[in-house]
Amino acid sequence: MKIKFKTQFNEAKNLLAAAERIVIIPHHNPDGDAIGSALALFNILNNAGKNAQVVSPNSYPDFLRWLPGSNQVLIHDDHQEEAAKVIANADLLILTDFNCLDRVEPLDANIKAAKAHKILIDHHPEPENFADIIISETTVCSTAELALHFIHGIAYSAYLDKATASCLMTGILTDTGAFSYNSSNPSTFEAVADLLRTGIDKNQIYANIFDNYAESRMNLLGYCLNEKMIIYPEYNTGIISLTQEELDRFNYQPGDTEGFVNYPLSVKGVIFSAIFIEKDEYIKISFRSKGSFPANKFSANHFNGGGHVNAAGGNSQVNMKESLEKFAALLPQYKDALCANE
Repeated sequence: MKIKFKTQFNEAKNLLAAAERIVIIPHHNPDGDAIGSALALFNILNNAGKNAQVVSPNSYPDFLRWLPGSNQVLIHDDHQEEAAKVIANADLLILTDFNCLDRVEPLDANIKAAKAHKILIDHHPEPENFADIIISETTVCSTAELALHFIHGIAYSAYLDKATASCLMTGILTDTGAFSYNSSNPSTFEAVADLLRTGIDKNQIYANIFDNYAESRMNLLGYCLNEKMIIYPEYNTGIISLTQEELDRFNYQPGDTEGFVNYPLSVKGVIFSAIFIEKDEYIKISFRSKGSFPANKFSANHFNGGGHVNAAGGNSQVNMKESLEKFAALLPQYKDALCANE
């Protein structure tokens, strides 16, 4: 990738030089890319002698707790007053992997009120203007890849160690499904080569992420594939849905459904998939697609969401039955696009 952020990098470098208290914040329900990018920056800034702290809105999956620095993350849900104080006293906030403040609730109000300068590092389209410095690039595979460019751009390359590289590799692996999607840009593999030069064990990192699930999670996946996956062959589409009762039955833990939305795409002919998960007050929806079908536009037009062309999220404010019926009723409108490559 041709880097186009020289001015932003120079401004960020100056802010970092002046900052005494730096707080790094990933989005709500942080995934491997969000917490991986945040912890990578935490590690490298501390390597450089800075005082950095990661504050996460809430907890993240157990299979990511091996990440270097994970035991020092301050979880807002568990320590609300302390987290609010840390943010209020910061000189600099670095925000990772989200393009709007809605994605960082309940810390959005704290971020708005903070007097600190703010740097956004993100790869989602159309970022809102809530940071002093916005480093946003949709052509990279992950925020982790962009964070590596940021590290080089602010001249912190000398502080890149195994701990930092392991966190960045985690972000890249999780946001590409171990290079199974969103990873056709040569810059991604150039970044991986850069990380491998630090001496990280790529195979062990992969095992830590993808071979580290609870038995209950695997049982839940089996149930989804056997009982809850529906394929609409006439629309090259597949869906999975899970109610709260079903999640409880399989002792659901945060992160257990990570990647489930991709499984319908393994069915021959399917290019569009969705997973519907019941929450307390709404239905959370994730969308994935292959090729040029715009999952983000579908989500934005019908389910209050958005994201990347091939990976998007949204929600529904009606119950599960009505949400699934709405989704199925929309498919005929998109038949030409869904069947264009047949």
